[in-house]
Amino acid sequence: MRTSSRFGFLMPVALLLGLALGNAQAQVTPPDELVKQVTADLRTAIAERREALKADPKALQALIEELVVPHFDIPRITRLVLGLHGREATPEQLERFGEAFKSMLFRSYANALVEYEDDVKIDWRPLRLAPDAKRATVQSTLIRKDAPPVPIGFVMQLKDDGWKVFDLTVENISLVNNFRAQLNNQISRDGLDAVTQKLEGGQIEPEAPGVDEDD
Repeated sequence: MRTSSRFGFLMPVALLLGLALGNAQAQVTPPDELVKQVTADLRTAIAERREALKADPKALQALIEELVVPHFDIPRITRLVLGLHGREATPEQLERFGEAFKSMLFRSYANALVEYEDDVKIDWRPLRLAPDAKRATVQSTLIRKDAPPVPIGFVMQLKDDGWKVFDLTVENISLVNNFRAQLNNQISRDGLDAVTQKLEGGQIEPEAPGVDEDD
């Protein structure tokens, strides 16, 4: 299955940046401040352990699992990606698909985090947020060497345990919409269990509909 090389480069960085979260609603930090701080922490951790993480994929996976995964609303992403198919699925099917989808995402991009993180600078846009807001989109721009700047958005919802990322946009293209388009026909044709099994086996990798491949 063909994957856009340009989108494939950007998504690891998007995942790196998508760490906006608060651990207690009573002490909620504005989403943009949280994104900036946790992004800086993760970049520091990667820089300090770069060679070790390159040599030990399991250690890199563990770092991503610890710092990133808890702050993405995986159940909501699962429902959004599956769309109508999710309404017909059992709770067990939804959980299994969510785990497989999560693993596919971070398996695909974890190594690229280590490879490309230090080649990117980040320009953050000011966030205007109402005091009672429950949803926010933090906007940023990736400044890359010898390449055009790329807008990245982090779509978040305020939940009982803080802000959670439930979608990312790259050049105004929704991650959720991309995966829904990529998997919809496969699920209709083969069934949810078969597609989940392919995800678990590494037979499905991310695509980027609408994004041209680099030559």
